[in-house]
Amino acid sequence: MYNQSEFGNLENYLLEKKYSKNTSCEQTLNVHIFTGTVEFKKHRFKSVSLFLINAFDEKTLEIMSKIFVLLCITIALGTTINFLETETSDWFYILDVMASLVSIIISLCIQNVLEYHKDTFCRKCGNKLACEEIGEPIMKEKSNFGDYTLTVTRHWRCGYCGNVDTREGPENIFTEKGEMLPVIHLKSIECKKCSLSGAVVEFKRPDVKEIGNKRITRRYYKCTLCGHEDISENEEQINRSVHACGS
Repeated sequence: MYNQSEFGNLENYLLEKKYSKNTSCEQTLNVHIFTGTVEFKKHRFKSVSLFLINAFDEKTLEIMSKIFVLLCITIALGTTINFLETETSDWFYILDVMASLVSIIISLCIQNVLEYHKDTFCRKCGNKLACEEIGEPIMKEKSNFGDYTLTVTRHWRCGYCGNVDTREGPENIFTEKGEMLPVIHLKSIECKKCSLSGAVVEFKRPDVKEIGNKRITRRYYKCTLCGHEDISENEEQINRSVHACGS
């Protein structure tokens, strides 16, 4: 399962707003399409990003990020080998673990800087730190019986040449089709139209997405008596430490 780091790119795209009033749902041939607006992209460590982007080019930043990842792996391997072969003070292991963590954190921060570089780089005139986000970002979700996809469309305008660039992508938001509830759990659900219980079923697998530290599950219900269809959403907090261990 996709593991989101506190310092990873996904946290920069925290879509903290739940569906707004102008969110729409369209259904055609058992395909549900949800469309709504989301917030502008948020960047961590903006002042650090500005400094590093001005000081280094993109290729150098990529190399720096890889070096710190390699340093993290090297320290971890060295610590493991030393632990197996010799007896060393606990403080040595503590310092090694801290050095390894610092290395990976720095690498993730540089990845965040690279993302900021990509967002603000003008593809037309070639200037870096030139673009700013404009308009309303749109999140579009498409759900059918076997697939669930999500894309976010954003618009970036260059302050130098005025070019407006439209970019669309999943933004590393984890999505999957979940599992249906056991039949026994559906017995207590009441149809919102005919008010009868015990006749509601799930007519397709639920949609699951993870945004920041939230897991949102959307389920599709249908009453077998009156035919009424209903869509519900459940939101839960994710414990990242447990989540990562279970991945």
